[in-house]
Amino acid sequence: MGLMIDYRLLTQPNWNVPDHIVAFTTQVSGGVSGKPYHSLNVGDHVGDRHNDVEVNRGSLPFSSNIHWLNQTHSDVAVQLPSGNKDADAAYTASSNLACSVMTADCLPILLTDTEGQVVCAIHAGWKGLLVDIIRKTVDKAFSGIPRNTIIAWVGPSIRQCHYEVDSAMAIQFDHYSDAYVYRENPKKAMLNLSSIACQQLSSIGIKSISENAECTYCESDKYFSFRRASHQGFDNCGRMISMIMKRK
Repeated sequence: MGLMIDYRLLTQPNWNVPDHIVAFTTQVSGGVSGKPYHSLNVGDHVGDRHNDVEVNRGSLPFSSNIHWLNQTHSDVAVQLPSGNKDADAAYTASSNLACSVMTADCLPILLTDTEGQVVCAIHAGWKGLLVDIIRKTVDKAFSGIPRNTIIAWVGPSIRQCHYEVDSAMAIQFDHYSDAYVYRENPKKAMLNLSSIACQQLSSIGIKSISENAECTYCESDKYFSFRRASHQGFDNCGRMISMIMKRK
């Protein structure tokens, strides 16, 4: 038997969903990758050894059910089953197909409904939020399902405390309350990705929204952070996966 990840090394959503729904976000520990990817890196595009990534991916619960995406900060959502991997969101009404997204600061957003009919995973950084990937994906994934029965979880991401961006970019989110704050430099602002995402979810009628308030930058022992790695002089870092699946 190969390496199997300990469930205690997974972050699980704090939500109330049907028993047949399984969902989690991986953390940094439990894998075989060496520095600077140590240890449970599941990204095969960040410079890590291919064999180590394969071992890490194979150690995940339901590893053979996971559909991996090639993410490009787009507004594209793919319906599973599909051979298409070029997307930033995946959804399905089929059982035993795991929708997943990789992150290392961006938002992983997992969704289902009160009956557990559909599952969905969305990758959303500021570019995804700007092009409305949440609304576009929900329109496709939950067509015919009342919005007030949808349940959403916003996973661990970089929080406002460490997400400094150009103010010219931040003001594109002016129509959201508390989207950003300025610091000493008027050309820079601290962007609040999670707040924007929660407001976008609310605006399309989703009422049950929970979020993980941990900051990927701050929690270096738990999560990968691209920005933290870059501040430490590294070109890249590992990736976590957030997945959701219906079992029946």
